[in-house]
Amino acid sequence: MQLIPLCALLLAGLLSGTAVAQDIDTVKPNDNKLDEGYGDAFVNYKPYLKPVEKPPETAPKPQSATVPVAKPETGKQPVTVEWLRANYPKLEDRAINNPTEDNITAYLYAKRIIMDKAQQFSNMVIKVNNQDPLLNENNRVPYASGGALSVRNANYLAQQQAVRELARVGGAIVFVDGHCRFCTQEIPVMEGIRKTFGLEYLVVTIDGTVPKNFRGQAQIDNGLFQKLGLKLTPSVVFVPSPKGYKQGIDPNSYFIIAQGFYAQDELAKQIAFAGHDSKLLTADTMRDLNVWDRGVASTDDLQALELDVNKPGTFKQTLQPILLKQ
Repeated sequence: MQLIPLCALLLAGLLSGTAVAQDIDTVKPNDNKLDEGYGDAFVNYKPYLKPVEKPPETAPKPQSATVPVAKPETGKQPVTVEWLRANYPKLEDRAINNPTEDNITAYLYAKRIIMDKAQQFSNMVIKVNNQDPLLNENNRVPYASGGALSVRNANYLAQQQAVRELARVGGAIVFVDGHCRFCTQEIPVMEGIRKTFGLEYLVVTIDGTVPKNFRGQAQIDNGLFQKLGLKLTPSVVFVPSPKGYKQGIDPNSYFIIAQGFYAQDELAKQIAFAGHDSKLLTADTMRDLNVWDRGVASTDDLQALELDVNKPGTFKQTLQPILLKQ
């Protein structure tokens, strides 16, 4: 019964803005503000409910694909290489971190398994290797000192023969300069090569001067040193079947033998290697020159090779013809 007079008083005060307004001025501002909907609620005597502010809409978070976590295997499992690779480090760590009798025993027995597997593997490798001559490295290059010496000797003689054969079809250019102390030593080495193998050579100076004590004839470089990309003196270059320039065009091929000083044996080896790449040598010389490549599959054959890992019995059938070619 007291609600109506109170409401009327409040309404009158709101309309006149007098006494009630003065009381309102004394109230400290706060967050409880009246919005426009309050008037309707007051006139119709309905309880006022402050509108609930909706939270700002946010984009739904993308749901990450759940990756199933593999459950650790428990119980007994086959002791394969994969099992040892996964568990041996764990057994070792556990034995070190907690060296109980059981942990140490488990670790040592796992180690025993690895060693026994390695022994069985090694025994079978030796057996198969000895039964197949294409797999036995001793048949390619003998291990014994006598056989190894024979191989090295054949290779050395092939190098000597290669230089002789190259001397019949070409000559060498020796690039020098007057300030190069090693050029003074390299020219007598080239003279020894000429006397031993018959390989003629031409001395070319890149700065117009010659090394000290050189009494022979020298040509001035016409730009060939830079054209070949040479960096050091002395440099030795082999030229098969030398020809003169035709209308300013150089028709020759060049094989760089050495840059820097080389003793006679090493220089002969470098000359033979240049002949190896030039395909100017006889088949017999090439065979002994390639003695270290005996039984080695060629790059072309290896690049074209196709094998089925699930059919290990086909490996021998596929690879034997390739290796027999060598």
